Amino acid sequence: MMRSSLITVLLSSEKRTDLLLFLKEKPRTIEEINSELDTNPVAVLPQLKKLKENGLVVQADRVYSLSLMGKIIVRRMESLVKAFRLLEDNYDYWSGVKPGGAPSVFFKLMEELMELIPENCQEEDDFSAYQEITGAFCSSKQVFLIISNRNLHYPNICAENAKKGLKVSVIFTQSIFEKFTEEFKDELDALLLLENFEIYVLNGDLTPPALAVTDTMVFACFSSGKCDEGEDNTIVSFGEKSVNWGLETFEYFRTQAKPLVSGASGNSRLPDHRKNFEQKYK
Repeated sequence: MMRSSLITVLLSSEKRTDLLLFLKEKPRTIEEINSELDTNPVAVLPQLKKLKENGLVVQADRVYSLSLMGKIIVRRMESLVKAFRLLEDNYDYWSGVKPGGAPSVFFKLMEELMELIPENCQEEDDFSAYQEITGAFCSSKQVFLIISNRNLHYPNICAENAKKGLKVSVIFTQSIFEKFTEEFKDELDALLLLENFEIYVLNGDLTPPALAVTDTMVFACFSSGKCDEGEDNTIVSFGEKSVNWGLETFEYFRTQAKPLVSGASGNSRLPDHRKNFEQKYK
């Protein structure tokens, strides 16, 4: 019996990938596999056979489970699969980022985001995640935003949190800032009078993902820049690692932007890590 290379087995079939990730949770019967993955025996049995032939899955009666080798590989494979899907699901955004036009720091930050996804990423259509997002904004003492696409929810987010006394720091890309100053001039003028609100404007060709960082959560949106309000390519992640990534990403773009206004103290809300970025990512 000729076995295929493991790379071919893992990467040439999305069905096999889904099977391995599904079996990672616990052993499953063929009926459970068909039901949960919305498939049928004709489609799934050849894939299970291929995985068994290559030593990744074992079968006991009608129950399938990962072999020891399968468990080792799936642990390593999950991050790669999440990275593939992040890139694929947000193709319009990534295809617009020119490698020569983006600093290496940007790609390093995106690589770090991909590593975080398997641990604590939430589906954007999950109602419980929506409740957590709302709670994260309500309970946070500070909010950091990067606004890089035209979404009418952003002015409300800024206003509601700033008026509650939260420290709100916002980075606009130049084009979006110009649009918002035309459409929401009075609102922005009122916000600029608050000591706990500050704005930075980012020049240049690089468009960062839209970002919201609270004390407990990161919300990232990868927009294609087509001003499509129906576009919703989002990642929501909770926990200390995710928040640290969000703060570091915000701080990187803050160092590239020009402050429009600062609070009465004249101090920035985050420490200046300009030199640290250069040392960490060089």
